Amino acid sequence: MRIQKLDPLVAQRIAAGEVIDRPASVIRELLDNALDAGAKQLVASVTDGGLESIKLIDDGEGIAREDLPLLCESHATSKVHELEDLYHIKSMGFRGEALYSIAAVSTVTIASSYQGQDAYQITVDNGIKGEVQPGGPREGTTVSVEGLFKELPARRQFLKRPSTEATMCRYVLQEKALAFPERSFRFITDGKVRVDLPATNKKQRVLDVLAISQNIVPSEMIELYDSAGRFNLYAVCSSPALYRSDRSHIKIFVNNRPVEEFALVQAVTYGYGEMLHGGAFPYCYLFIDVDPTLVDFNIHPTKREVKLRNKAEIHHQVVGMISSQVRRTIPRIVAKEIQDEQTPLLTPKATYTHQRAQDASSHERSSRYQGDARKPIDPEWFQKAKEILQSDGMQATRATETENIWDMQAKQEQFTYLGQAFNLFLVAEKENDLYLVDQHAAHERILYDEVRAKREVQSLMIPLSFEVERDVDNYLQGNLDVYLNLGIKLVRSDDLLWEIHAIPAIYRSVEKQLVSFIQTMSGESEEVEKGLYAIVACHAAIKAGDSIDRMMAISLLEKVFALAEPTCPHGRTFVIRLHKDELMKAVQRT
Repeated sequence: MRIQKLDPLVAQRIAAGEVIDRPASVIRELLDNALDAGAKQLVASVTDGGLESIKLIDDGEGIAREDLPLLCESHATSKVHELEDLYHIKSMGFRGEALYSIAAVSTVTIASSYQGQDAYQITVDNGIKGEVQPGGPREGTTVSVEGLFKELPARRQFLKRPSTEATMCRYVLQEKALAFPERSFRFITDGKVRVDLPATNKKQRVLDVLAISQNIVPSEMIELYDSAGRFNLYAVCSSPALYRSDRSHIKIFVNNRPVEEFALVQAVTYGYGEMLHGGAFPYCYLFIDVDPTLVDFNIHPTKREVKLRNKAEIHHQVVGMISSQVRRTIPRIVAKEIQDEQTPLLTPKATYTHQRAQDASSHERSSRYQGDARKPIDPEWFQKAKEILQSDGMQATRATETENIWDMQAKQEQFTYLGQAFNLFLVAEKENDLYLVDQHAAHERILYDEVRAKREVQSLMIPLSFEVERDVDNYLQGNLDVYLNLGIKLVRSDDLLWEIHAIPAIYRSVEKQLVSFIQTMSGESEEVEKGLYAIVACHAAIKAGDSIDRMMAISLLEKVFALAEPTCPHGRTFVIRLHKDELMKAVQRT
């Protein structure tokens, strides 16, 4: 076939496919424009998942009448004027492709009042531009997008159900709201208010967004700060007592933009280290403010990718900030206010050992955050939207922050041993708190500390002989001192054949497990040390299901309350605290 120049409309729709692939993409671009315009209040609305209509109302600076015809032109933007500007970008948008792409696959009407002057509007119907006409909001800008992909039915086939598309739109708005807590955001689906986020501070904005879908108690979330060189770090993240089984709530923002950068997600997990056991991940919302000259977002139209010239330095600083500022806390159980008979009396404030944080029930989420059914909001009048959205229907119930620290005062208080529950938990009362202690994990930790403190080495009358794989054989030959420093004397008797000639006395009961460990371990000296201690402590500790006498239980609890951090050698917290007031509230006694 001969080379030919594409029809402008075809080229426009091809280019639009890189920027606009679903309703959520439209919401993303419109929100960016509103934020750049200085809007303090943003109201987004979708009908039928955004396929019928998408509307955004803002109270920003507005658009001048003479600029309206340029809005849906290719590469028309107010944020970049020359090449050098690309290296000092502070605005959310800069490519000049968003409205151009949206107008290629829908009918777009933009009505705006520039700095309170008379309002004007323009409509672009699938690439065909109309005339500028008078009319519009009294302040700010209203953008209406109708019939998305109506003339591209093949694209619509790749979309999900309207409810799912609406949820994706909501996620985008929440993501934008996280980076701009000083501004208010509302989201409306089919005439019903689904999200109302008033202007607030950074931490509260994260908590408000989390509360929409997660049963998170504020006291389990902490703020972190750090700075170095040409960047600043701020994070709202969970204590080690609260975690998930996936990384879905590790969010990274660079200069207020949400980005997908695995190296920085990895830095967050490295920062928690052994505070979280394998397969557990924190809630962490990390905001990085970097000198714009060190950042390049001009990689993909969605701006989800970023190049950082100082990424290694930021990675190191994130790890250090988290590892030095995050401290372990003890899980507590708190009572919820009873809303109806379907609401549970008690919900976990933080995850118990081995469990991740669970979402609130769908009934609770809908009753707390969906609001009352309302008539569709007229997008042409921002004031009308504000009147509707400022009603009492969106008052969200927030959990009360409570003390959750293993402090010195609590450690010094006398306790009363109450007994053993399920042959697993030791139950103790201290002041106004009830403590449940996992007996196996607690004893494991006590033994772990004793093992590390005592190394009475004994020679074996008959050496323990065992065979290893080639990689372990090479490792042992170069690292004999690692085991010797731990009181274990190893001798190579033949190729791939080794013998244990001496071990600490406490290892005599776990010789089989010791051999198995040596046959598979080839890590750093710290890993070897911790692994060996954990094996000894785990196999010698009281087991779950064992019945223990009162004196032994009291002795164990005394040692537990003397610990600096109540965690087992595997990093799990083994103490749960229940306050008297929460018990009273659970049975509705005031």
